[in-house]
Amino acid sequence: MNRTILLTFKIILFLLLSWFIINQLFLKNDFKTQFNFCIQHLQGNKFWLFLLALFLMPLNWGLETIKWKVLLRSEVPLIRLLKSIVAGITVGFVTPGRTGEFAGRVLFLNDNNGAKVFYLSSIGGLAQTAASLVIGVPFVFIWSNNVFITEIVTASAAVYLLAFFRFDLLNRLLSSLTFLQKYGLIIENGDLPVIETQVYVLTLSALRFAVYSLQYVLLLMFFGVSANLLALFTHSIVYLLAQTFSPLMPLLDFSYRGATALYVFKNFSNNNIAILSTVMIVWLINLVVPAIIGYLFILKRKAIYLPHFKS
Repeated sequence: MNRTILLTFKIILFLLLSWFIINQLFLKNDFKTQFNFCIQHLQGNKFWLFLLALFLMPLNWGLETIKWKVLLRSEVPLIRLLKSIVAGITVGFVTPGRTGEFAGRVLFLNDNNGAKVFYLSSIGGLAQTAASLVIGVPFVFIWSNNVFITEIVTASAAVYLLAFFRFDLLNRLLSSLTFLQKYGLIIENGDLPVIETQVYVLTLSALRFAVYSLQYVLLLMFFGVSANLLALFTHSIVYLLAQTFSPLMPLLDFSYRGATALYVFKNFSNNNIAILSTVMIVWLINLVVPAIIGYLFILKRKAIYLPHFKS
């Protein structure tokens, strides 16, 4: 990459990252109240719950790194794949619907097949959504006691599982399109994960969802919302499912997160400041901190791998 272009990319990324964090934390959010609320609880006897939620972050992204390595079937060292993951978080953070995650991931991969990396990244996303929905079905029923809503979630889980396990059928259609063939925007069936790999990737995705859910439960308990573990897990999982289908770009995402959380928890707790503080802390731990780290990785690089497509 030309040095001027690389420098321009780093500057634009820094400005966007800074603006989104400032806008979401301070302009669209009552940060002062939440900060004081957090400090008050940090001085209590439940500090260990906060620390445990914090230490789950590297586990979360470690599982995603292993999943990424398995999908790529790559000999690339785990540390570089981890950098690829957090760089994806950085670029995804400042793009609509996190569509930039693929571009961020490929920056640290010396892979000249950009289409393959894109499709495998998408397959990993399908696995994560499918696992989340499958786990969420019984909890949605407990939360809503509504058969119709539960059936919608169940049907969605079935669709995502089918799309994940039979991606080869979709790939046949994509591979037959002349436009995609011409520009090399296809993946060979041999590069698709086999059934054993798919089961492994789905299991890793389920573990990631469990880690996310546990973070919310730990922080809600830390802020004194409740000691009822089943209710905490139920509401946290339903909230995470709602987040999974958030169509909003990061600029509006935090507002969406807060409003969704208050709706999901409205019949369980009226401690709104605790719920919103939990949402803020998880957002900071799992997205903001990795996004900043990812930017530092990008900043240190003198050259970045770009995806290559056939012409």
